[in-house]
Amino acid sequence: MVSLDKETRHVSVGHLSLFLYPWHQLQQDARDGDLFVCHLAREAKPLIDPDNYLEKLQSAFQFRSSYQGEIDRATDFGMYLARFGDELNATLLNKRALWCIRTILIARSAERRDPVFAPQQLAENTQSAAARDLLTNRHIHRDTAAVRQRLRSFLEDETQSNGVLEAADRAHFIERFDATSNRVALQTLRQEQESRAGYFG
Repeated sequence: MVSLDKETRHVSVGHLSLFLYPWHQLQQDARDGDLFVCHLAREAKPLIDPDNYLEKLQSAFQFRSSYQGEIDRATDFGMYLARFGDELNATLLNKRALWCIRTILIARSAERRDPVFAPQQLAENTQSAAARDLLTNRHIHRDTAAVRQRLRSFLEDETQSNGVLEAADRAHFIERFDATSNRVALQTLRQEQESRAGYFG
């Protein structure tokens, strides 16, 4: 939902969860070629939109010349998960592994100016059998070892190898996440740390 507030707000009532996004931020992100806003502009369906915000958002959207930053951040996090993902619970690991795969494939499709978001279509756009399996069967419960193995296979098939990350320890990854503003990676690690603290506290 669009709001005139200055910050994004989350509202949860029972099983209903809504995010209220500031219009000025959505507009700015559209001009900046943000992939989330691209998804909204391409596939959102307005329930009530008397001021035509969706149409304005679609008009404001401009593709970036490159989405390498998104690809690099997802690749970095994917490599971390492939190496150290056993510290996450299986459900969270599966979600984040899928996020890495989807972000890389969506970013590449956006660079072709033909963005694809649906998991089934993304599965058709990858050469990686491991990624196709995870995307197509994303609701199947798997143990962490199976998810990590398939994620590593995807990264080996679809991204450039990085010898530094292959040998890096956890501290190096966290420094890299900080330096590259890898919010999803940092939020995930913080979430897992808080979850463990609550469990043992």
